[in-house]
Amino acid sequence: MTEKEKEYRQERMIRSLTQCNLLTIGCKTTGQVARMLGMTAKELYRELKERSILFKSDGVWMLEAEYAFQNLLRYRYTLFYTLLGEEKVRVYPVWTEKGLKFLTEEFQDV
Repeated sequence: MTEKEKEYRQERMIRSLTQCNLLTIGCKTTGQVARMLGMTAKELYRELKERSILFKSDGVWMLEAEYAFQNLLRYRYTLFYTLLGEEKVRVYPVWTEKGLKFLTEEFQDV
């Protein structure tokens, strides 16, 4: 791959990720939601897994089928480079307003 092709590919990747991330404006990270609920992100993920709301697939937390199409969360993407110069994308969930309301109701007993 030529240097110009690499630059073009990187430009397209960044543009694509930016467009996807625009859909997450106003969403809260799991860490932000966890702090609102008085716990850590790790504790919240563990609770959501135990309650069969989330599961982890290929390192990404995803909603169980029962909740998948309820617009509770979206995904944010971060482009980064390893020490070897490899391009990687980190994917993590962010909670919509509807998702925040759902979690607040789900954890009001905690």
